[in-house]
Amino acid sequence: MSYSRIICLVKGDETDASVVNAAVEMLSNGNRSLRFVHVIVVGHRFALDASNSAGYGNAERILRDAEHIAGLRSDVRGAILQARSVGPVLVREALDFGAEAIVMAAKITSTINSKHLDSDSEYLIANAPCAVILVRQAEEDYEPTDDHPNTHIQTDALLRN
Repeated sequence: MSYSRIICLVKGDETDASVVNAAVEMLSNGNRSLRFVHVIVVGHRFALDASNSAGYGNAERILRDAEHIAGLRSDVRGAILQARSVGPVLVREALDFGAEAIVMAAKITSTINSKHLDSDSEYLIANAPCAVILVRQAEEDYEPTDDHPNTHIQTDALLRN
């Protein structure tokens, strides 16, 4: 599936390369636009518009790294957002940008009998106005074998109803 307007959430961790590559692969060949977004989460102890020069310096590095991974010179913009949580601000950004898809890393937490999706991913699946594509890293102790030719696929696409 290809999209012409994609928002890609980058966090500055080991998942960024997979997320960026997935977003680039999903861009259509025609008129296209990719927006990298980094969200600085502000705790409730601080004012939402509080100055955070260290956070912004780190965010600028994360966006530069994402642009480098993407290898695209045009069609790419970066945005640094500051919010209390990631989900609602990405929904607002998707509406403002007119995004057709949001691509982000999903974190799976495990308990003894079940696995759960992180709260930001759940929020986006429930509230985003566009497709939500979650990129999930393989489990740390997982070793693919030649018996399963499709084990290299790490992208799970969840589309809005």
